[in-house]
Amino acid sequence: MSNRDNRYTLIEPMIAAGRIVTFTDIFKFIPKTVVANDMGKKVDRFNELMARVEKFTLEDLYIIARFCSIEEATILELANNEYLKSKGRSPKKKKEEPE
Repeated sequence: MSNRDNRYTLIEPMIAAGRIVTFTDIFKFIPKTVVANDMGKKVDRFNELMARVEKFTLEDLYIIARFCSIEEATILELANNEYLKSKGRSPKKKKEEPE
């Protein structure tokens, strides 16, 4: 991963800023082709998985999380939000932590 695309570093701050809420939001900042190639997947297969996020394996999601330097739980939350959106349901809002 020494030649990792610099755009991966955009993902974590964009999640923190609320600009990335669902899994597909990631690909507003880094092209699917880059991620697919880095994962060793054919772009057509990657597009099929993108259309049905629940078809990704946990391993695939964790690899993407590692590329983006985010926690596994974060990528799972993004994937879950994407799944709920595809079913016409809104993701649940995070409860604010008491200070």
